[in-house]
Amino acid sequence: MQRAIPLRLGPLRRRANRVEESIMAGRGHRDIFRDEIDWKAASPGTRFAIFPIDEANPTAPAVVLTDFEPGEVVAPHAHDSNYFEYILAGEQTVGKTRFGAGDIRMVKRGTGYGPIRVGPEGCSVLIIFEDGSRTAPESRPRQRRSATAE
Repeated sequence: MQRAIPLRLGPLRRRANRVEESIMAGRGHRDIFRDEIDWKAASPGTRFAIFPIDEANPTAPAVVLTDFEPGEVVAPHAHDSNYFEYILAGEQTVGKTRFGAGDIRMVKRGTGYGPIRVGPEGCSVLIIFEDGSRTAPESRPRQRRSATAE
């Protein structure tokens, strides 16, 4: 028996999908193709796109895709929301810990970390924020621990 060869219709298939999208939107579906992603620049070497899970509820979870250029360094910071981060491709070193494709970071709200140093191939991550209204990073200058308790 011969195996079926999948047809790669590309733009033709997408046009058909977009017509169907208006029908499916009434059923709670939203399809976004890679050429339609609304990327924003966080810095010259970092871009991101935010996808709220429920646009009517700003505190609902949000998914954030972030692409870092090779060698990018992100200053220490924190987020005012718990989040889950999955490394899709490349690598990054957070503080002294290296994370590569397939690794996961889970961070509690308000936890400071960094700097983030991106590896030679760049890095792409998917982050799910518990509170979509609190995805923006808060600058956290690095503090040295004192040898004596005050």
